[in-house]
Amino acid sequence: MTAVRQAGRSSGFRVTRLVVLSLALLGVGCSLFIPKETLYLESAKDRATQEEVQQRLGKPMLVASTKAGDRVWVYQVWFEESGSQNKWGAPGTWCDEYVLTFDNQGVLRAWTHKSEGHGGELMPKYCVTDGFKPAS
Repeated sequence: MTAVRQAGRSSGFRVTRLVVLSLALLGVGCSLFIPKETLYLESAKDRATQEEVQQRLGKPMLVASTKAGDRVWVYQVWFEESGSQNKWGAPGTWCDEYVLTFDNQGVLRAWTHKSEGHGGELMPKYCVTDGFKPAS
């Protein structure tokens, strides 16, 4: 085998290792920004009871029922950005809305998550646009 061919294989191997390492670091970095509520709910779906969820997330902001009789719990997690740490825009409020659905046995079967930033608004009137609204 010639030296040129060996050098080509060696540099190809380095590029492959670099790409794999970069993807691994990207995955780890992104996981640092996943809210703790989301991480918990991913692991709790289809196994956690209402009692276990309440122990972990606290009392829901709103409790409702579906037409099928399933329970729906709504959590809103608010946090305020400080102006000194936010270099890309005005300080303001963010809200994460979690809508959890429990079956008739009280087991978590589904959940959704919406997040919305409210720019410079520090006391918004709603959590997320088109957020959960109980049936009338």
